[in-house]
Amino acid sequence: MDLKLTDYDLDLTNGELSFVTGRDAIAQDVQMSLRTWLGETVYDTTAGVPWLQVIFKGKNPNLDSVKFILEQNILRRPGVTGVELTLDFDRDARVLNVSGTLESIEGEIDFSELIEVTP
Repeated sequence: MDLKLTDYDLDLTNGELSFVTGRDAIAQDVQMSLRTWLGETVYDTTAGVPWLQVIFKGKNPNLDSVKFILEQNILRRPGVTGVELTLDFDRDARVLNVSGTLESIEGEIDFSELIEVTP
């Protein structure tokens, strides 16, 4: 059981914290792992995706490498047993739409996450 997040903040319903389990917990964990930038967390500076250090470092990232990095990040999440990703990169806006299907101990989970960097 995990705390439920709504718009990346704790979800409160009638003044009480909400929780997620199962498929929702796995999807939320994957979403938050993709939203965590490498070095962002002071408690574990090795956690996160190297968005600035590798992926958005140049104008033309190698999408095969990006896909591999993201797949490895997602496969480390508890409950995830497989992942199929699609990447759509807008070079001018420096926006990456990551979408796909997770194979999990709770069944298939479709997801989509938009990552952007202000140039």
